Amino acid sequence: MTSCLILGALLIFQKNNIEDSLLESNIAYARKLAETTDFFLTMAQKELLWSATQIRDLADEDLLGRETERLRRQSGLFNSVAVVDRNATIVAISPADRALTGRAVTSDVSRRAILSQKPFISSPFTTVTGNYVVFISQPLRSRDGHYLGYIGGTIYLKKQGMFSDLIGQHTNGKHTLVSIVTRSGLIIYSNDPALVGRQVPMNESLIRQVATTDSGRLIVNAGGKQFLNGYAAVHVTDWNIYIAGTGETVKNILASTVRKAFWFLLIIIVLNAVVVAFLAGLLASPLEKLAARVRDDGSEVEPSSLDSVKGWYHEAEQLREAIQTHRHAVAGHLAELHDDAITDPLTGLLNRRGFSILVTKWSELRELCVVAVDIDHFKKVNDRFGHDAGDAVLKQVAALLRHAGRTGDVVSRFGGEEFIVLLPLTSLADAARFAERLRSTVASETFLYTGEMTVSAGVASLSDDEKDWDSLLNRADKALYEAKKGGRNAVVVADGQGVSRYNSAE
Repeated sequence: MTSCLILGALLIFQKNNIEDSLLESNIAYARKLAETTDFFLTMAQKELLWSATQIRDLADEDLLGRETERLRRQSGLFNSVAVVDRNATIVAISPADRALTGRAVTSDVSRRAILSQKPFISSPFTTVTGNYVVFISQPLRSRDGHYLGYIGGTIYLKKQGMFSDLIGQHTNGKHTLVSIVTRSGLIIYSNDPALVGRQVPMNESLIRQVATTDSGRLIVNAGGKQFLNGYAAVHVTDWNIYIAGTGETVKNILASTVRKAFWFLLIIIVLNAVVVAFLAGLLASPLEKLAARVRDDGSEVEPSSLDSVKGWYHEAEQLREAIQTHRHAVAGHLAELHDDAITDPLTGLLNRRGFSILVTKWSELRELCVVAVDIDHFKKVNDRFGHDAGDAVLKQVAALLRHAGRTGDVVSRFGGEEFIVLLPLTSLADAARFAERLRSTVASETFLYTGEMTVSAGVASLSDDEKDWDSLLNRADKALYEAKKGGRNAVVVADGQGVSRYNSAE
């Protein structure tokens, strides 16, 4: 997009610059060609002047023939050379033509040359032979100064000759028009022969500008085209050299400039793309690694894993630290959620789900007991003292259970007023003593609201051929049921022989 904007700006702003540059270039070329034309015409006049000094008598036909032939051939300036007497009769001509020798010249150009009796450069005209020419002459005088006539040469403007070759070799490109124009706007020479003899559309201000300046610029619209003209005056005549570039020239220069600029910009774009791709890779690398760590490991991604991702710039380092901080926060939230999911919110003990999760670690252990504990007459506490009193009792019993248990024992509330205590690496007898000690502690404890409270307990052990936790819990529940059925505030043990009330004296 930037490249397109640059090229667009180039087309918009460079057009005027190119036009100005083209006009200045055309002016420079016009001055050069004006100087060349001045030199050419001055040299032609000098050639004629030297020949005029050699001819002092028109009677010597051999001399006249040799001189006209020499003058035409020597420099190649003239396409034809003739000697005309003061009666406008051709005395000698080169190339030799018997039909013209002795013939009177009736043209206005010849008449003006004879009347002026001075060096003369004519305006363009068409000869009797149909050639479009410019005529240059020098007067001939006898040794005593009498006017004899003139010697003159013609320069073809449409046909090829030294003049057209000299002017044509300085053209500035194939779309550049080189023309010689009179001050009135008549085209007397052009590298486009079709334009010779045409009139340049010029108003009075342009004519005045051309007449009063040695060089300058003109913008002329003709034939549906705009011509950017630089001009310069030819000092020995009233001619001006015009160098004209058309809109096509400007378009060609613009197209060339745009082509060069396009390739240059394309190289810059490619280099920029490579650099941007490289930098983008460097920028994206730590981000991709962070994304991969989080995607593969989620919230369990280790801090050391994140530490291995080096953010070489400030923002990536901040993102790494933010992910690490967020990971810790998420891990903490997950831990809290996990604890909430397996913990009884009232007592802080494990709930039934938490108990089921933790007992799996003891699944291979053979010496293991379960104590089922139930608060006696708990419903009456709620009915008589309200649920706040019931909650207080539950919390106090839970605290006694937690305090009575060992490290590694699993204490849980299964629901309502029932608690389950898992005693790993404990014999049935030790589990029964634990249950009796717990029953005794609760019975001697003073409770808020209710004063005294008792509990009943059922104890069961995991047998060698038994791996079913549900069966173990069912046996502990049956023992608890027997304890309640037998009057409460008692411990009942379930063994291989059935159930029996525990007697602390035993």
